[in-house]
Amino acid sequence: MSLVELMVGVALGLFLIAVMGVMYIGSRSTYIAQESGSRLQENGRFVMDTLAQDLRMSGFRGCWGADAVNNTLNTPTALLYNYGQPVWGSHASGGNWAPALTSPANDLGAWTAGDLLVVRRPTGPGWSLIADMADAGAPLAITPTANFTQGDLLVVADCGSASVLQATNAGPGAAGSLAHGAGAGGVVPGVASQALSRAYGNDARVWRLQTRIYYLANSLRHPGEPALWVYNHPVYDGGAQRTELVSGVERLAVSYGVDTDADFSADRFYTADQVTDWTQVVSARVEVLLNGGIESSNSAVQPYVFGGATITPTDRRQRTVMSMLVSLRNAVP
Repeated sequence: MSLVELMVGVALGLFLIAVMGVMYIGSRSTYIAQESGSRLQENGRFVMDTLAQDLRMSGFRGCWGADAVNNTLNTPTALLYNYGQPVWGSHASGGNWAPALTSPANDLGAWTAGDLLVVRRPTGPGWSLIADMADAGAPLAITPTANFTQGDLLVVADCGSASVLQATNAGPGAAGSLAHGAGAGGVVPGVASQALSRAYGNDARVWRLQTRIYYLANSLRHPGEPALWVYNHPVYDGGAQRTELVSGVERLAVSYGVDTDADFSADRFYTADQVTDWTQVVSARVEVLLNGGIESSNSAVQPYVFGGATITPTDRRQRTVMSMLVSLRNAVP
């Protein structure tokens, strides 16, 4: 081969390598963009589905519906035990929370970039009573196959009333008997009054109760990134009390539909700091902002609309805003 032929061959080889490199880089960028977009959509749907399910189930008390519940626990108005109030929230503004956070919400390290949402709902299946109660303070008789344990927070309800109680005896599920003795030791918060609203018959059912606190905090999976977390209390069946649900959730905004004229329809939407009577809340509007992570990038900065305002970020990450309006089914007849 002559020198000219060799140089031509090298030039053609370099050209082909350059073309292949451009095609590879373009394909990789397209793949990352598609993967990031799919992940954003998947994460957003998971967040919305999770919050929607909990909001719709908040305050569920069987066929007793939205009427008042008899809470026999100590500290019945504490954040974790106020089961007469289906939802509660706190709005972050200027680095502060309003209404003020109480334990354990004030110890979670929640970021003020997002609101804090508290949902109180039953969890797991309901168990039917197998015998009538002798009186309002008598134990509840259930089948001995139930998985209830000492300290479980429970609600018993039929179409006439509902009562919140705590199982105070050891091994209530295996024994087939749920005692709820006032002042019994070994359980928190404990029972203040052993007498329920009335003696329930075998047409009543019992459910476990749980309070769930949703908030934004630093991600453990991707340090430095925000994430949506949930705090569960009590924890049943070996579950984790604090769980990171989705990383990349930058902002969480919740507004509450308030029924001011008792027609069971929202008349105004307020942020948590503007709600004066939580018993009037009949719906919730949730808005979340998610980003696709550090590897996702657009060719230019991507403005987005959140909370009615157009925001221009300082980076080129992919972002998406999702919102939904959820009716609190158990807050209305």
